[in-house]
Amino acid sequence: MASTTTNKKQIVDFLWEWAESNGEWSKLLIDRVVSTESNLLPSDRSQVFNYFLQSINLHTGLPALTTTKPNYVPTDKIIELETLSDITGVNKLAKNQTLKFSKNLTIIYGENGTGKTGYGRILKSLGFSYDPNNTVHPNIYGAVEAKTATINFKSNWAAQTFNWTGANKNIELQNISVFNNNCVQISLSDRQLIVSPIGFHLFNIISSELNELTQLLNAKLALHPTAINWSDSLNLGTPQQIFISGLSATSTEQKLTELSSITSAQEQELIDKQTELSQLNKALLQTEIQNLNSSVAELGIIISKIQTSQENFVSENWQKLIDLNKKIASLESKTKTGIKEIAESNGIEFYETPQFQSFIKAAEDYIKVINKPEYPNIQDTCIYCLQPLENEAKILLSSYRTLLNDKTQENLSELKQQKTNLINQVLKIETNLLFHQPTFGIDENQKAIQPTEIIEYNTNLESLKSTFTTNKIVDGSLFSFNYNKYIKFLTDKKTVINEVLEQKKLLLTNLSTKETELKNKISELKDRKFLSTKTTEIKGIISNLKIIEALQSKSNSFSTNAISRKTTDAREQLVEQNFNDLFQAELKLFKKSDLKIELNFGTDKGKSKISHRLKSSYTLADILSEGEQKAISLAEFLTELQLDNIKAPVIFDDPVNSLDHRIIDEVGKRFIELSKQRQVIIFTHSILLLHSLIQQSELDTNKQANVDFEFHKVKNNFGITGILDEVEEMHWVTYYTKRLQAVIDTKPSPDHDEAKLAAEGYGYLRSAIEISVEDDLLKKTVKRYKKGVAFPSLLRIEWSKIDTNKGKINDIYEKCCVSIVGHSSPEEINTTPTIAELKVDYEEFKKVRKIFTS
Repeated sequence: MASTTTNKKQIVDFLWEWAESNGEWSKLLIDRVVSTESNLLPSDRSQVFNYFLQSINLHTGLPALTTTKPNYVPTDKIIELETLSDITGVNKLAKNQTLKFSKNLTIIYGENGTGKTGYGRILKSLGFSYDPNNTVHPNIYGAVEAKTATINFKSNWAAQTFNWTGANKNIELQNISVFNNNCVQISLSDRQLIVSPIGFHLFNIISSELNELTQLLNAKLALHPTAINWSDSLNLGTPQQIFISGLSATSTEQKLTELSSITSAQEQELIDKQTELSQLNKALLQTEIQNLNSSVAELGIIISKIQTSQENFVSENWQKLIDLNKKIASLESKTKTGIKEIAESNGIEFYETPQFQSFIKAAEDYIKVINKPEYPNIQDTCIYCLQPLENEAKILLSSYRTLLNDKTQENLSELKQQKTNLINQVLKIETNLLFHQPTFGIDENQKAIQPTEIIEYNTNLESLKSTFTTNKIVDGSLFSFNYNKYIKFLTDKKTVINEVLEQKKLLLTNLSTKETELKNKISELKDRKFLSTKTTEIKGIISNLKIIEALQSKSNSFSTNAISRKTTDAREQLVEQNFNDLFQAELKLFKKSDLKIELNFGTDKGKSKISHRLKSSYTLADILSEGEQKAISLAEFLTELQLDNIKAPVIFDDPVNSLDHRIIDEVGKRFIELSKQRQVIIFTHSILLLHSLIQQSELDTNKQANVDFEFHKVKNNFGITGILDEVEEMHWVTYYTKRLQAVIDTKPSPDHDEAKLAAEGYGYLRSAIEISVEDDLLKKTVKRYKKGVAFPSLLRIEWSKIDTNKGKINDIYEKCCVSIVGHSSPEEINTTPTIAELKVDYEEFKKVRKIFTS
C-alpha cells in the first residue's frame, strides 16, 4: 500500500545514502522504485541484477550508469465506498441486498448472528488489518455457492466497480483498514506497523526487491552446479580424494593435472602392486620363506659338491695320472726282462697274465713263510706238488725269485696304488647334480627345472671323468674345465635368493605396515586413473566455484540489514516523536492518558516494528484489563491511520466491546471526527454506541459540518441473515404501529393462529406506548440509551394532560403486558387475546396520543 504522510525530511536521502555504499546497480534500483512506488517489473529487475553482475566482472556489455538522486512526490488519494451488493456464497447472507455507505459515517447495527460480520469479512478480505485472518466461509448449512459481491467505489472521485470473487484483490481497495476484536491482542504484541509513514513503504519495497534479487542470485548460483555424485568412488585419504573433497575457488587446474595424469608405467605399477597385495598373507609368506630357505640350502650343497670336484679333479690330477702311467709302464718293462726268454724256452704260456703273476707271487710268499731264503737248492722239491725240480725249473724259479724280490716290483706296486687312489678320488666326483627345489622354476610336469649351466656341468665333467677313470688319457693331453664359471652362476643365484629371502622375512615382520603401504599406493593409483576420466567435469566445477565465490562474496549486497538500519534512522528522525504525540492525544480522548505506556520502535527487513511495555518490562496484556486493552488498541490503530495521507475507508467491527458507557460516547465522537477525514464504517451490536451516534447525528454542530450519517439495521428471517432495514424506525412510534397495523389487517385463515397474532400485535403496541411516553408525553426530556437530561424539553411537558390521561395509558400498557407471549398468568385468570380486542386498544391508544401530539 502506497504511503503519503507528510514529513519534514526526504525519505530519498536515507535511501540514497544506502545506494551510494553499494554501487550503481543500487542507485538504479532506488530510481526505479521511487519512480513507480511499486515492485519492479521482471525485466527491470533483471537489468538491475545484470548491472550487479557487471560490477563483479560476471557480465559485460551494459553501458555505464550515471544515475542521479530521484525526487519523491507522495501519493495523494481519496477512496470512498458507495455500495456493497450482489452478494452470494458468503455465510448465510441474504441475496438482493444493497448496503449503502455514507461519505462520512455508516453504522450497521444488529444483534449477534444477524450478518454484520459477514458484510465486514468481505470488506476485510479486500484491505488490511492487525488480524491477518481473511477467511470468508460459505453457508456451511446449505448448498455451497460461488462467492461473489459487487463493490462500487470512488477513487479520487472517479467511479469504479470491482467484482469480488472471494480470491481476487483490487489495488485501490487494499487501502481499506479494518479493526476487529482479534486486533486487540495482536496490536498490543510486538509487531510491525500496519500503516507505513510517508515514503516508508519505499523501504519495504526495497527490502522486497533485495529479497527478489537474492532469488535471482540463488538462481544464478544454481546455474553453476558444484555437486559431485561420484566422490564416494574415491578412496578416503588419497591426494585425489582430499583434492576433490576440498574443491574451492582457489583450486587449480595445474594441481588437477598433477593428480590425474597417469603413465603406462604407473598403470603397470598398479597391476604389480595389486598382485603383490594379493600375495601378501602370512601363511603364503611363511611358505615362500621356507621354499627360499630350501633353495638356498640346496644351492649351498651343489656349490659345495662343485667345490669338492674343483679340489679333487683338476689339471694337476690329470697330469699326475699321465706321469704315473709313464712310470708304471717303465717299471713293468724292467721286471719282465729275462723271464720272457726263460718262459718261452721252457714252453710256458701266459706268463704275462695276471693269473700267472699271482701264481708266482703266492709261491714266493710261501717260500718266505717256510724260511728257505736259498730256495731252490739241489735237494728242494716243488713247493706246490712236492715233486723233485728239474734243472730248468730250478733256473726259472731262481730267476722269478730274483725278479720278485727286486725293488722295482715294489716301486711298481706303489705307483699302481697311487694310480688307483687317484682314480678312486675322481670316481667320487658327482657328475649328476640335480635341483629338487624349484629354484629355477618348474616345468609343465611340475618338476624342478634344471638350468642349462648344470646340465652342461654334468655332461662335460662326466666326459672328463670317464676319460680319466678308464685310463684313456692321452699323453700330452690337457685338462680344461672352468669350475668357477658354475660356482659363480650358482653363487649369484644364491645371492639373489638371499636378498629376496631377507625381503620376505622383513615383510613378514612388518606385514601390517607393508599391507597398509601397498593399499595406500594402490588407492592412489586407482584414484589417479579414475580421476583422469573426470578432468573435464572437474575443470567445469572449478570454474563454477570461482563464479560462485565471486557471487557469494557480494551476496551481502542484497542483505536487508543495511536498509533496515536506514529505516531505523529515518524512523527515529521522522516518525517516532510524532507517533508518540499522536498516540498520547488519542489516549487522552479515551480517558486513558494516566497509563504510562512506553513505545519502542525497531526494524525488521525494512519494516518498522513497535513494542509496548509498562515500567519497561511488563506487557500490556499481563497488567491491563480487557477494556483498557481495547481502548489502547483503538488509540494505537487511530494513531497509525494518521501516518498515511491516503484517505481510504476504515472499518470498525464491534469496536466498543468491553468498554464502559463513559468511554463509548468518546469513541463515537472520535469516529465522527475521523469520518471528516476519511470514510468510517461501523458494525456494532452495542445499542449504547448506536444511540450515542444517533444523538450526535442530531446535533447542529455535526449538521453544520455536513457530517453525513447512514444507519442500517441487519436482521434474520427464517435462517437468512443480513437482511437490511432502516435503523431509525426502531426509535419511532410509527416503526411499531406499522407492524401493529399489519397484524390487524391480516386476513383470517386456517393457517394463522389468532391468539399468536394478537400477542405479537400487543408486543408492538407495548413498544409504541413506551416510545410515545418518552417522545410525546415527556417531550424527549429523557431517552433510553441516551446520556443526560434535556432540561429545555422539561419546560414543554404538559403535566395536566398527563394527569388526565395517565390512567388510560397505564391500562392499555398493562393489557399489553398480560397479552404478549412472554407473559405468564395463572390459569384461572388467563385470557386469550383477540384481534378484535387488539384493534379496540390500538384505537384507544391513538386517541390518547393525539391529545399530546396535536
